[in-house]
Amino acid sequence: MNRSPRSLWTAVTTTLTVAALAALGMTQVPGTASANGDPAAGARQAAPAHPATNNQERPTLRNGSHGQAVTELQQRLAVHGHALTADGDFGPRTKTAVKAFQKRHGLWADGIVGPRTWNALLTPPSTKPTAPRPATYTLKFTKNWNDPQNSRLALLQDGKPVVSYRAGSGKDFSRNECAGGTGWLPSGEYEIARHMTDRGADAMPWNEPAVQGYVIELADKVCKPVSGQKAVNRTDLFIHSEMKSDGTQGFSIFEDDSLRRWEGDGDYKSSGCVKLHPDHIKDLFRHLDRVGWPEDLTLEVG
Repeated sequence: MNRSPRSLWTAVTTTLTVAALAALGMTQVPGTASANGDPAAGARQAAPAHPATNNQERPTLRNGSHGQAVTELQQRLAVHGHALTADGDFGPRTKTAVKAFQKRHGLWADGIVGPRTWNALLTPPSTKPTAPRPATYTLKFTKNWNDPQNSRLALLQDGKPVVSYRAGSGKDFSRNECAGGTGWLPSGEYEIARHMTDRGADAMPWNEPAVQGYVIELADKVCKPVSGQKAVNRTDLFIHSEMKSDGTQGFSIFEDDSLRRWEGDGDYKSSGCVKLHPDHIKDLFRHLDRVGWPEDLTLEVG
């Protein structure tokens, strides 16, 4: 049977198309039925898969971030064993947990949550036996609104109290966080800048600091002003006591109230810091010495 020129051209083009598709690894001509009668099956088989990544549309988060994404981050960290409250605020404690998570998963431990950290967080925790997670230590200062000089400072291990002490903050019952030198310590989270047992030891007598001996130095904090006030950056914030630079008690018959010796409950007043009895701050140092003064130690004030 003779074919018309049109049918011959169709046969030739179909043969060339099939040959080209075969060279590309496709055995189905687009638009023709598959073995199961589905015309779209061939296209689906040939189309490459492009699965969405776990971190798709998730923002990069860092210290100071806020919002729903931070809440999800904190929830994922909790799934991976980090004791956090999902409050939507990325503060020092969340940053500490992120860095610990990154270290444990072989990531760059910078405390910033980018695509790689998100991918690791969204991966279910391994069920394989792993080394015990190091304990998380936190200092917590709980304000007593009725009696600021009878507040409490506690050392927590994984959120549970290890030891607790009476502590004071501010002068003359001032609860104004923005009153430098008199108001008590602003609420919030603090990073620990450093600690020492001999502050003031190298100072000359005419230039010695008011706070000496056993001292935990805190990072600066911007206060939360009341109506009509402006926010100020509170500096020179410490957890300390009253003692000499070598940790001993001073003696002076010429001063009614010496900063170098503890004379009673009136000494719980402070210039906006946290004040402990000399025996108590030394005991706190002993506890923290035993656990090696964790690099991620923070102070919570509230």
